[in-house]
Amino acid sequence: MTARSSGLQRDLHLVRRRAWLFIPFFVLGVLIALAFGSLAGKSNAVATMQLSTVVHDFVAGGDRGFRVFEAEAMTHDNGFKQEVRDAIGDKNFDYARFSISLTAVAVGDGVSDGVLTVSVKDDNLAQAEKDRQAFVDVFTREYTNPDGLFRRRFVQKKQDEADLAEKLYQESYAKLKAMPAAKNLPLDELAKWDRTGGLQDELGKQEAQVMAQQAQVQATIDTLGSASPAAAAAAAGAVLHQSVAPADAAAALNAANTALKASIAAIRQQRQAMSDGGLDPDFLRQLDEVRGLGYARHEASGRVQNVRAVVGSAESTVETSLSQSGGLAGSNRGRVAIVLAVTVIFGLIAIYAVEWLSQIRNNTQD
Repeated sequence: MTARSSGLQRDLHLVRRRAWLFIPFFVLGVLIALAFGSLAGKSNAVATMQLSTVVHDFVAGGDRGFRVFEAEAMTHDNGFKQEVRDAIGDKNFDYARFSISLTAVAVGDGVSDGVLTVSVKDDNLAQAEKDRQAFVDVFTREYTNPDGLFRRRFVQKKQDEADLAEKLYQESYAKLKAMPAAKNLPLDELAKWDRTGGLQDELGKQEAQVMAQQAQVQATIDTLGSASPAAAAAAAGAVLHQSVAPADAAAALNAANTALKASIAAIRQQRQAMSDGGLDPDFLRQLDEVRGLGYARHEASGRVQNVRAVVGSAESTVETSLSQSGGLAGSNRGRVAIVLAVTVIFGLIAIYAVEWLSQIRNNTQD
């Protein structure tokens, strides 16, 4: 047996003989682990998520409200918070423990990229990691799924805008209808925000047609003086589209001329009554509000349909990396390491110290 082997055996024998000295340091190690663990701080579990959304079908600017900023805003939605609590398994979990931040990378029409960082602290590292994973799982599902909260929120916001525009329009129209100046006016026509081809245009066409007829009748009347009775009757019949006796030609034409002039005057009066310049100022102000809200509700309705196309053609992806820091001494692994280190190191020191003192005492006695 070598001297080295003999020395190792002596050390092992010494450790076995005085192993009881490990006991007090084991107790001391447990106390130190507990004390140090309480002072070591909390474990911090971090998730870094690379977010990307690409929209393939949209009108210019139609995806505004569907970008990484709204993805971050989704994490503050009460429904999202409840989903995270359910995933953690604690309905009383303090959601404010999550620290959430967003860094936008690229944002433009059809493209939106960013980095969402979320972290949560806990005395127990395993619990912090569990809470973090619950958040990551819920966010990934709600951000990427076709029927996820990210898309539902986008559509719902536009629908809420359309509903509000409709509500304001109906309230304003009710006020307009109740005004005294609204009596005998075609409000549905007047309130149209786009009146192209409406009643005003139709009245203009009618006035032009009647004026053309009146001009033709007047021209025929002007030629009666130089025409024979038979020719006058023929001209009057052609203009009036009916048979006229020679003796009645002038009277029939004059009567038709008078009727046509009266018709022109009536149409003009009707057009004037419905024109903005002929309306009561207070009524016109209310009418302008109705027209503006009519345009707003038309545009809001169009945006709802556009966002449905946006969410239908959008692709969202998440790439997640996980990390943790701090609080190692507060974990079970950290506590065990402290106990072992204190027990072994100080135990061995005590064993050799006691053996050395024992040898000194024996030498002194000899």
